[in-house]
Amino acid sequence: MTGKWSQKGVPQKGWTCTGVDDLGSPDETCEMCEAVQIRYVHYMTHPDFVGALAVGCVCAERMEDDYSGPRRREQALKGAAARRGRWLHRKWHRSRAGNSYINTDGFNITIYAKAGGGWGGRILDRATNRVVEARRQYQTEDAAKLGAFAGMIFLKGRGWGAPKPSTQSDPAASRSS
Repeated sequence: MTGKWSQKGVPQKGWTCTGVDDLGSPDETCEMCEAVQIRYVHYMTHPDFVGALAVGCVCAERMEDDYSGPRRREQALKGAAARRGRWLHRKWHRSRAGNSYINTDGFNITIYAKAGGGWGGRILDRATNRVVEARRQYQTEDAAKLGAFAGMIFLKGRGWGAPKPSTQSDPAASRSS
């Protein structure tokens, strides 16, 4: 065992993941084994340990004693990274006002030029009509689109973007009447 695995006083089980992050490339060393370079970081906390540790998937599995949860979290990050890579190449539409927009995942996402220069965006949850406006100004339209993608992923994690409940009756039920 290497790193903190061999240190007295460092718990080996009973950890909880408080979040995950994609660094884009393996730029960090796992803080538990202190040996593996990691791209996908699992932030782990324990009631008997001060602070959080940024660890890789294998160490997270052992720390949580869960051999599927960390892999699912990492797979979700990999899927989001792949989707982000295709995001700018998707079919964006033009509104009558000339703004780029796309309807996806229960959201209407609109990108617009700001009056003083730069770009902004708006994300509308189509099921609830809740709206979030971009807080920052982007240099380019593509940067605003990527910012909107990150915002959409964040909102989906908070339960936004759920599809509207169906208001149509079951066709099979209407045939039996």
